Formats: sequence, structure tokens, C-alpha cells
Amino acid sequence: MYNQTQTLHKTQAINLKLDINMKIRLTITRILIVLGTFGIQQQVSAQNGYFFPKATQLDPKIPTPEQFLGYPIGTYFTRHDQVVAYFRQLEKVSDRIHVQGIGKTYEQREQIIVTITAPANYNKLEQIRQEHLKQIDPATPALTNSSPIIIHLGYGVHGNETSSTETSLLTGYYLAASNDAETQKWLNESVIFIDPSLNPDGRDRAAAWVNSYHSFPAVGDPLDKEHQEGWPGGRTNHYFTDLNRDWLNLVQVESRNRLTFFHQWYPNVQIDFHEQGTNATYYFEPTPKSHESPIIPQFLYEYQVILAKYHAKALDDIGSLYFTKENYDNLSPIYGSTYPKFFGSVAATFEQASSRGILQESTNGPLTFAFTIRNHLATSFSTISGAIAEKAGLFKVQKDFFKYALEQGQKNPAKGFVFGDKNDVTLTQKFLGLLLQHHVEVYETSDNISQEGKTFEKGKSYVVPSAQPNFLIVHSIFEENSLKDSIFYDNTGWSIIHAYGLKYAKIPTAFSKGAQVKGLAAETGKLTGDRSGYAYLINSSDYNFTKALYQLQLKNILVKTAFKSFAANTPSGKKAYLPGSLVVPVVGQTISADSLYAALNTVAKTVNIEITSVSSGFSAEGIDLGSSNIRSLRKPEVALAFGQGVTSSEAGQVWFLLNQQLNLPVTKLDLQSFGRAALGRYNVLVLPGGNYSAWDKATVDKIKAWVNDGGTLITFQTATAWAVQQDIVKEKLSQTENFGRRGDIAPVPAPTEKPEDVKKEGVKAAVTEIRPQQSRPSSERLDYARQEDVEGSKRINGAIFLSDLDITHPIAFGVTSRKLFINKNGSTLLLPSANKYATVAQYTAKPFINGYSSKANIAKVANSAAIIATASGGGEVVLFADDPTYRGYWLGTSRLFLNAIFFGNLLGGGR
Repeated sequence: MYNQTQTLHKTQAINLKLDINMKIRLTITRILIVLGTFGIQQQVSAQNGYFFPKATQLDPKIPTPEQFLGYPIGTYFTRHDQVVAYFRQLEKVSDRIHVQGIGKTYEQREQIIVTITAPANYNKLEQIRQEHLKQIDPATPALTNSSPIIIHLGYGVHGNETSSTETSLLTGYYLAASNDAETQKWLNESVIFIDPSLNPDGRDRAAAWVNSYHSFPAVGDPLDKEHQEGWPGGRTNHYFTDLNRDWLNLVQVESRNRLTFFHQWYPNVQIDFHEQGTNATYYFEPTPKSHESPIIPQFLYEYQVILAKYHAKALDDIGSLYFTKENYDNLSPIYGSTYPKFFGSVAATFEQASSRGILQESTNGPLTFAFTIRNHLATSFSTISGAIAEKAGLFKVQKDFFKYALEQGQKNPAKGFVFGDKNDVTLTQKFLGLLLQHHVEVYETSDNISQEGKTFEKGKSYVVPSAQPNFLIVHSIFEENSLKDSIFYDNTGWSIIHAYGLKYAKIPTAFSKGAQVKGLAAETGKLTGDRSGYAYLINSSDYNFTKALYQLQLKNILVKTAFKSFAANTPSGKKAYLPGSLVVPVVGQTISADSLYAALNTVAKTVNIEITSVSSGFSAEGIDLGSSNIRSLRKPEVALAFGQGVTSSEAGQVWFLLNQQLNLPVTKLDLQSFGRAALGRYNVLVLPGGNYSAWDKATVDKIKAWVNDGGTLITFQTATAWAVQQDIVKEKLSQTENFGRRGDIAPVPAPTEKPEDVKKEGVKAAVTEIRPQQSRPSSERLDYARQEDVEGSKRINGAIFLSDLDITHPIAFGVTSRKLFINKNGSTLLLPSANKYATVAQYTAKPFINGYSSKANIAKVANSAAIIATASGGGEVVLFADDPTYRGYWLGTSRLFLNAIFFGNLLGGGR
């Protein structure tokens, strides 16, 4: 019995030991490999100790984020409403904090700015602002060191770069709670603005994903669903627009709200907090010298280097790896880190490696959410301390900047720019509004102006002088640049005047100007003439004419379009109408003449367009109103390909345009369930760029049958290449070498580009040496270090090209110039159609206008087709080689896309 018991006890002891060892190993494995929840909680539970190791005087009356939220920062993704609530709470308990709303997003989330400064500064905040804004005028005295410096910290413009917004909570807390001497100095000597979430809608989309799929314990495997964010991701806003590409374009409401605040202050220092790939470290400016804007003064960039020393020390102190002078560019004013530079701010982007969740394995070891937040917190504070320490120099930089900008404007060969189209009030006012939002000086024309073969009428056009303090942003909007480097982070052609398709010209000599424009003209939409017993007319020359058309169709009003131009006798005399102009007959309507007149009055005012009544169908010139060239229009029922596989930005731009421009409720069809969709209820199908390889033959045949039965198919970029390859349409791709963005699918070899040609175009060789004669030139050797430069030269990253537009084609209804500028940001190249009348737009023989493109790529684009509209059975296919709705601001090409929706079925039959 003793022996059995002893054996049993021994066995139990061994099992217990094995069990304990196994548990120990398992625990160690969890800690070392995934840093489970316990490890993360240990790391961040002592919030102040981890994030503020040197803090000694923190006011206990100020709640920490953890106390307010109920969890340690770094263990959960904080929702936007919680972020706003925390800052509102800080405002209640601290006299250093003030929160103001600056607007709301499309999903009705509040955008806020948090102002932080010493209580004494609040009493004179407006005085501080006014004194600061005087620096724009070179004649005013410079600010002294007693003036507060203005610092703006912007967090999370990309919603799924989530450490940024969490950092804002800790930054706000510390500045409210710390009572040490350094913090008191910061508050006394600066006014700090925090935008805690530049993209609230995208932020909450990302937060919902991670919070839904986070595990307990945390899983660091990069393949875990927590780290594999689903389409469209939280990077963008409600309409899938990248808000960090919208500072100049101002398409989205979040951007417009933010810019209004920016122009109230012009901060001395402005930081844009981001995230980058998980296997990176930390990036802060300066950028490579080759990626600096040639029009920004060098003395501004020199301060990037000065402030970088403060950021380096802050990260050195906590042992965090970082890099500078690589990857990111400072060329265009489309970014949050570059736009402020065009107004004298020393602005920069900070990029932290992203954990894309609470914990993720990386090549630099386990990367925790808390660690990413701590790095951004360190550079938030180094920005404040560096700006205050360098205050005198930063004041001088901004003062000298506006003097420099004015001088550059005075030296500019173009003394100014004139723009405006008397027949397109909408487009003229849209562009004017954009200039005013950028605080550009704009004046009325004092006389008629004739330049470049164009006439600009007094009272219908505007002039922009080059000699003004904001000349550098004027230059960016109007001028054409040819860039030399081949490696760019993003778009290389950004002159908005080309995107709008609005008539403009440079003025080479001194000119007179009228009164300065302070705001947009009052809306002039009206119905001209009395109630008609015959018809009403709307000219297609106005950008809003398709908007008016759809609003009438929503009211079940019969609308026709003229396929040829004509002139009508109107109450104000003979008036010319372009092809595409709308005819609303009184006869044939389902409502009375009085109700029709009232409806047209309403549409004229709400759309802001002129509608004219006529009493006879007998035209003064051209076709009469009963001609067979005036055809009835269908109401479009639009479906849009959506979901995984579709390029989210392109889908979002179409969605935005149809919603916000037309008030049209487009149906978004998910690619994965597209095969089950009953296409018969739609008469227009839009396929944005993307990868449609998942669609099987049955789906392709279904689309073919739908088009054959009268549907209008509209494709962009890679969807265009796919449609051609699937034989949905009998057109051809250009058989030249593949180029464009990585992942684009148009096949293409062209003449081989010699390495010396690349070098001539600005790509620098890594080393200079004498090479031996190559026995086989076809197998040219290149230095490994040149790979990025040479391969980069093969792509087109958003350059502007010129095409010739057939303005007699229905896709071009309302357009009067054959010059059509197009943003090319991909690899799809179309051969002109074998049908001589189907190529709507064709790139010219010398098409390059603005941005960067290698000579070889320009040669490939030259003479290729930009837009083809071709019949297929009883329907139509409209192929865009590029994206006509690019980032929402290419109005010159987006109006052609809208024409395709409304008039596509009339090209050769159709439903």
C-alpha cells in the first residue's frame, strides 16, 4: 500500500511537473511570440508611466483617457464619438482647453478643433490671430519673440492609420494636466491646435473592423483577419476619397471645413500624422532634395532639417528606429504636409509603422499598438518644444515667405490669368469658388480681354494677377510643369484649370482689373419668359444641364435632346443652342401646362440654371423643335460595380458624382453576388477600374446579353481592358509595353528605352563608370541601385495629357472646345476604333502637358484612343481608357461620363 501510494504520488508529481513546465513554456511562448493580452495590459496599464515616463506634476483632477474611456490607450480602437466626448470633458475641467466644431462629415460625425494655450492667451486670442495674419503683408513689422507661435497637429487623415487619433487623446491630456515648468512655457508661448481625427468616417470604419475581430489574447499573425481589413478599408472617407489628396481640390466636405479653419490662422508649424507599412520604422522630414517643390523657397526647407533634430532626439531617447530623406515627396500642394508650405508654414508628415490592430509581428519584432502611439506622442511633443525653441526663425521664415511669393509673382512671365465662360455659369462659378476658398485674389474684368484666340467678356469672366502674396498656389492651379525625376509618391500633374475644362488664358502683359471679388455671385437660375403653350429650352453649355435633366425626370416630365444645334426666338431675342440642349414640350406631358411651368420654375432655381420658354417650334436657324433630330430621353437606372476587386477610389468617385452632383440614387452591386443580380431593372452599368478576373464566362455572357438587349455599359481603365479582352466589344488594345501603376493590366511592349535616355530625363545613375562594350545589346546590364529609378520612369503617375475631342458626338454634348485635357494614371491604351465615327477622343501626336512622363511613354500614348463609344447589338459600350471622374475634381471629363449615362442609349439603338 505504501509503495503504491508512493508510486502514485511520484506519478502525480511528475505529471504536475510536466503540466507546470508545459504551462510555463506555453506562457513564455505567448509572451514572446504574440505578447498576449496580459503582456499588452502590463505594458500600458500604467498609462502615465509608459507614455509620460518623466512626468512628475500631473493634475489628478484631469481625467486620463483610461479613466474616461474605461480601458488603457493601446488596447482598443477608440470611436470618434468617444474622442469628441473626451475632449469636451477636458474643456469642462481645464481652462487651457477649448473645443470648437468646424463642420460635419457625410455620416454626420462632428469635426472638431481643440485649442490649447495658457488662460491668459485666451483673453486675447483674436488679437493674437490678427497680429499673426498681418505677416502676409511684407510692409508690416515682424512678430517679436513675445508673440505666441501657432502650431497645428493634425491626426489621422487616413482613418485606418489609427495610432494618430489615439495620440491626440494623450497629447491633449498631458497639455491639460501637466504643471511642470516646461509645459507652462509651452502654453504661454504657443497656441496649439489639435485636429484629433481628420477623417472621422474612415476612422470609425477601421475601428469597427479591428474591435470586431480582435482576439483575447491578441494574435500577432499578419494573416489574422484583424490585420486583413476588408474592402474598402478605413483609409478613405464615406465616398472612398483619400482626404490627403484633397487639400487643393477641395471636393469633399471634410476638406472644405478644414481649409476654412486653416486660412483663419496660417500656422507656423503644421504636422500631418500618418502610418506606413508594418515592417517600416518611423519617418519624419526632410524629404529627398529631388522631391522638394522647385517653387517653394529653400529657406523653408532648411527649417525642416532644424526641426528634425528635435524629433531625432525625442526618438533616440526612447530607442525608436527612424529614417528621413526617403520615399515621400513635397512637390504638390495636394497633401496635408505640403499645402501649408505654400502659405509659409513649416509643415511635415510623420509616418509610424502600423500595427493594423493591437499587435502584429514585424521584421523589427512584435509591434504593439501602444508602441506606435508612444512614438507619435514623442514627436508631438518634440514638435511643440522645437517650434518654441526656434520661434524667432520660424516667424522670419513665414514673413520672408510671403515677401518671396509676391516677388516671384511680380517676376512671372504671365502677369495674370483670365478665365470664364459666359455660356457656362456653373463651371465658372465652381472654379471661382475654389480660388476664393484658397484665398486667391480674384478680380472682375474691367474690359473685354482677347488672349490666345479667345475672348473673355467683361462681367462674364475674371482675372487673377500673378503679383499677389498667394502666388505660389496660383502657380500650382494654373501653370504647366514638366518634372524631371522619375520616382514620385503620387500624382505628378495637378493644375486644376486643366481638370475643370474651363476656358482660360495667360495674360503676358500688364492689364487693368475691376473690383476684387469677395464672394460668389448670387444664384441667377430662373425661368425666362411666361408660361408657354409650346415648349421650354435648356442649353447644354452649362455644366448643370444633366442635373436639370435628371431633376425633371424625377418629376416624370418628358424631356428631349437636340442632336444638332439650332437658334430659337426667345423672349430676349434670338438665342443659339448647342447640340445636346434640352427641349421640354408642353404636349405629351402627364401634368398640366400650369404644373409644368411651376415644376420648371422650381428646377431652374434649385439647379441654378436658365430655362427659357418659347412659343413656337419654328427655329430661327437650324432644326425645328419637331425634328427627328430631337429625341426623347430615358430616365437612367444606374448600377455600379462595387466591392472586393473594384478599385475603391474609382467606385467612390462615381458614387459621389451621381449622389452629390445629380442626386441620383445609384445601385451598388457587389462583385461577389453580381451573378445573381437581375440586370434587366437597370439600363446603365458602370464598371470602374479593378480586377474582374473572378467573373466567370456565365457572368460575361450575361453582360453581353444585357448590352445586346439595349443596355449601356461604361468602363474605366482596367475594366476597359477587361471588356476588350472578354470580347464584350470589338475594339483593340494597343500592343505596346506595359506601363503605368503597379498591378495595372494592359499588356504593352514598345520601343526599348535605352538607359542613357532615362538618364537624360533626370534619372540619376548610382555610380559613374566606364562599361565594357556589350556583346549582346538586347541584354543590357544596369546597376542594381538604379532599379527604382529606371522602373519608375516606365510608369505614369497621374500626368496630364491632351486629346482631340469630337464635339459633335453625343458624349461631348455641351462642350465647345476640341481640346480635352485628361488625367492619365494607368496603363490602358486603346487603338482608335475601326469605326471612323466611334473614337470620341483621341490623344494628339504631342499629348504631354503637365507632370512627369518618360519620352517612351509619351510616344505610346500619342495618337491612342482616349474614349470610344461603340454599338454592340441593341446597346452601347462606352470605353474610357482612363478614369474620367478622377478624385472628383476632373469636371472636364466627368461631364462626358454623365453624358454617357444620359445619352449613351441614343448612339446606336439601346434601351
